Amino acid sequence: MRTSLFACALAALSLLHTRPAAAQGSGELWEVTMNIPGMPAGMMRPQQVCQGDDPEKAAQQQGSKNECKVVDRKQSGSRITVTMKCADGSTMTVEQQFNAARTEFKSTMTSKGGRQGDMTMSMTGRKFGACDAVATRKERDAKVDAMKKQAEAGQAQANAAIKQQSETMIKECNAAVESMDFRKLGTYGHCYKNNDANCGQIRSSYDKQYPEAAKVCNAKTAEYCKRFQTQDGFLKARGDEGIAKSCGVTTAAIKAAQCPRAAQNESLAFLGAYCPVQAKPIAEVHCTGRDYTSRSGGKYAGFCQSYLANADFEDKGTGSGRTPQRAGAAPAPAGEQPKSREDQVKEGMSKGLDKLKGLFGR
Repeated sequence: MRTSLFACALAALSLLHTRPAAAQGSGELWEVTMNIPGMPAGMMRPQQVCQGDDPEKAAQQQGSKNECKVVDRKQSGSRITVTMKCADGSTMTVEQQFNAARTEFKSTMTSKGGRQGDMTMSMTGRKFGACDAVATRKERDAKVDAMKKQAEAGQAQANAAIKQQSETMIKECNAAVESMDFRKLGTYGHCYKNNDANCGQIRSSYDKQYPEAAKVCNAKTAEYCKRFQTQDGFLKARGDEGIAKSCGVTTAAIKAAQCPRAAQNESLAFLGAYCPVQAKPIAEVHCTGRDYTSRSGGKYAGFCQSYLANADFEDKGTGSGRTPQRAGAAPAPAGEQPKSREDQVKEGMSKGLDKLKGLFGR
């Protein structure tokens, strides 16, 4: 942005109206100070500019380097107004007012439209003396060309970074559905059903900056939320209520829809984790007695472990849609070391057996 502004300023400075020079290559040396709204005071230091004996020709040459063309020029006494049209669609107007001795000037440059949008800058200048206009113009042109190349290199680097980030986002969003890891969806998951102003701005920004990633990730988020409402997806996502909220559903509604199907298909993993009412008859047969305690493994081992570790399944036996609390999940009392996962499961199974014996009358 600063590079573009400076290039425009150089074009504007070429429009200084000077008297014909006495010798070829000679010119007038001016010290020019620019002021751009929004930039801190002192950011733009005074620049010395050498102007030759044909300012209009110089302006056209400078304009061609910036893809701008002088389309109108008016002079009335000590006031000059020049209009330039640029290839990016912008229109630049420069108005300059000299003092009577033509040793000082004030200038305003206004640019409308184009890539940079509307912009206004003001300049003041005072003449210092003579200079070699030809040599100075060559030096200035070289600096502008270098700045242009630097800007192009910076833009190419920025484009490469955006492309890499977009590819990473697409890869993560694809992986999110397979692993049911909601975090991989990032902002797209968080803002999927969130219509607040902040998410609206983020979505708009991402759609412009990462159009390919936005297309893929929005589709993958919808796919994720659809899979979350299946038994397999719900299990992989561990029935997370926060994910359900982001998807615009509730875990209670999902369990109410899937538990009868799980019972019909005997989907033991889902039944043992989330369906106390439908799981209870199976648990009565396969999760109690010496036969169960003497076995290790088998078809119902995982089911019984999930079921017996569920501390609130026996609570009224309603299957109200509450997310099961795992035994040992409560914080350890002060002074005690937290129990290992294996100890927690063993303790949950022991407590579950005792409770089932009471419930089943065994």
